[in-house]
Amino acid sequence: MMRQLEKSHDSVVGYSLSGEVSADEYLQLASELRDEIARHGKIRVLFRLSDLELSSFFAALDERLRFVRENRDDVERVAVVTDDTLTGLLTKAAKAGPVELQTFSSDDESKAWAWLE
Repeated sequence: MMRQLEKSHDSVVGYSLSGEVSADEYLQLASELRDEIARHGKIRVLFRLSDLELSSFFAALDERLRFVRENRDDVERVAVVTDDTLTGLLTKAAKAGPVELQTFSSDDESKAWAWLE
């Protein structure tokens, strides 16, 4: 399941991804991020990952890398909030291009939002 977080504002947007996330949801996410780029020029994004199915994580990783390649000058920072060690390690390993990427535990989500500001 995917949903936009209420704390999103201006050029800082956040999404919660949990459980099984469909390919259509990832396409919707990419579309929404492109819309935000069109509105604001550059964006900063928070992804809250909780209980994300491993297959969903790899699909998200593939979509993220594709999105970053296509929009590398438009995404300034990405914060990933997760308590899953494997997901956190894979996210750190997936750093690509000029986008700053930082991982945070769920206890530090407020720090993640602050880092994006």
